[in-house]
Amino acid sequence: DNVPVDQARTMRQTLGEFHPDFAYHEQPGAGHWWGNECVDWPPLIDFLTHRERPLDSQVNTIEFTTMSPGVSSTLHWASIEAQREPLAVSSVQLTTDRENRRIRGTTRNVARLAIDLIDAIGSIDPAVQVTLDGQDLRVDPAMRRAWLAHDGSRWSLLPEPPSRDQKGPHRQGPFKEAFRHRFVLVAGTKGTDDENRWALARARYDAETFYYRGNGSVDLVLDTEFLAPSRQAEFQGRSVILYGHAESNAAWPVLLGQSPVQVNRGRMKVGETELTGDDLACLFLRPRPRTDDATVGVVAGTGLPGLRLTERLPYFVSGVAYPDCSVFRAGSPGKAAPVLQAAGFFGLDWEVKPENFAWKED
Repeated sequence: DNVPVDQARTMRQTLGEFHPDFAYHEQPGAGHWWGNECVDWPPLIDFLTHRERPLDSQVNTIEFTTMSPGVSSTLHWASIEAQREPLAVSSVQLTTDRENRRIRGTTRNVARLAIDLIDAIGSIDPAVQVTLDGQDLRVDPAMRRAWLAHDGSRWSLLPEPPSRDQKGPHRQGPFKEAFRHRFVLVAGTKGTDDENRWALARARYDAETFYYRGNGSVDLVLDTEFLAPSRQAEFQGRSVILYGHAESNAAWPVLLGQSPVQVNRGRMKVGETELTGDDLACLFLRPRPRTDDATVGVVAGTGLPGLRLTERLPYFVSGVAYPDCSVFRAGSPGKAAPVLQAAGFFGLDWEVKPENFAWKED
């Protein structure tokens, strides 16, 4: 009554075409939740008990595919840390030759790859030869972990670990990834009376929605409380969901002062492109300054019509996806759906790249 059984049957059929070792069971007459037996089921525990993953150092061949490094990035000694095309299929096939100190392989849609040389080769001395997509690279024997970057045409060896300010498994989009790291909802109080009432009501609605759908309790504070010196320790290192715009939320300059996306009353700027009107809405996320993994998710509008437009963007609904940044405008009177104006992904440096954004044609 919650999740149709045909989804499980589809997975079982697909696995059966290639997977050599799995078990499948349906409990007749059971609903979505049939007590602790569905997780404490003896045959399930027995299946897991008699199987274990090999040690990373015992693995010579890796075939790994991911749709997002933010969700899944690592298999044994190889990590796909960044993609050239966000949320497209990324994969690596790697084989290690410990005797000759070589690693060979091919990649697909990988912008940055990390290899743990100790587990892959066994030692760091002498140098390791890495061949990716037919290109040879010599890895310095002093490196315990190698980072390799692809610029669209060639691979290169990074001289040092990538900055945490870059996108990676620790922090990236899309928009829904903002709801991680004990996020706190921050409603603006510096706008008009109507804007302030909207911000608090919208934040309360999101908190109750998350409580109902996700069974999780969320902290909700006003911008003045969030910025109060006495509460800084409470919010340190946490992700933030900010409601309002640059003039209505006092936390905006602190969290988003350097953002390439700026939303003000009556206008919005995304990179070098500026839009005007009070009926624009925007969902986007940014890295939270001075943190390693927290983000700032923004629910913004250029005026009350734009702010209210965000109420029709159901970001807590499964299957509804938003990229790093989405811009909407209210449709004509009587038109049900918001009109998408722009959508895109920030670059690995979190800047607006024209090639990663699409704009509505007039």
